[in-house]
Amino acid sequence: MLDYTGQVVLVAGGGSGIGAATAAVLGEQGATVVVADINTAGAAAVTDKIRADGHTAEAVTLDITDLEACQAAVAGITERHGSLEAMVLCPGWSETHRFSSEGPEYWQRVIDVNYVGTINACFAALPVMKEAGYGRIVAFSSDAARVGTWGEAVYAGAKAGVIGLIKSLAREYGKSGVTANVVSPGVTDTPLMRHQDQVVIDKMVQLVTLKRIGEPAEVAAAAVFLASRQASFITGQVLSVSGGLTMVD
Repeated sequence: MLDYTGQVVLVAGGGSGIGAATAAVLGEQGATVVVADINTAGAAAVTDKIRADGHTAEAVTLDITDLEACQAAVAGITERHGSLEAMVLCPGWSETHRFSSEGPEYWQRVIDVNYVGTINACFAALPVMKEAGYGRIVAFSSDAARVGTWGEAVYAGAKAGVIGLIKSLAREYGKSGVTANVVSPGVTDTPLMRHQDQVVIDKMVQLVTLKRIGEPAEVAAAAVFLASRQASFITGQVLSVSGGLTMVD
């Protein structure tokens, strides 16, 4: 069992899907969980469930694409709780289109949510972690970033950017006691996945070695471990949680 007692963890994108599952597990392990999401109602519902189970959590409305909002969120957390030990970055958004049918407005939205938001959150939290001499950052990419995917070219590119960013931050902040790692999900039962046509989902499942869709809690387990004190000698790594959809060295 991982012990998060006395630790404050920010889960951005915690209002649904993998983020909600991650927040729930962190609460079970004793963390003070800050559930942040642009979806205020979703964040509140996840927080209420964690509290109902006897754990500690609070909800924060956060648009991760807004740097000043990220900085204000981190400042508020440290004012209220005195520290920020870990941050798990779960936001993700895309639609399935042929690249030729898209345009700049759609591209920018995908890049902002999936890549720029990670930059903003890291820029806001890293000074706090560096000063404390301890921190854990876990960002979410996608196996689409590692092998490519039909209909999500810009999404795959943005998520590949997350990997490059986190590896670079791991090198830059390692001497300050901060680790930074990436969880890379495959086909997972999330609201984003359920927006796909069922035919598309069925085709993806056939490519998964385990022949099923992953559950959010299965992906959350990887994030919770990498954000823990026990993962003290792991940094700059990418862990695929994809049921064998990809097997990347």
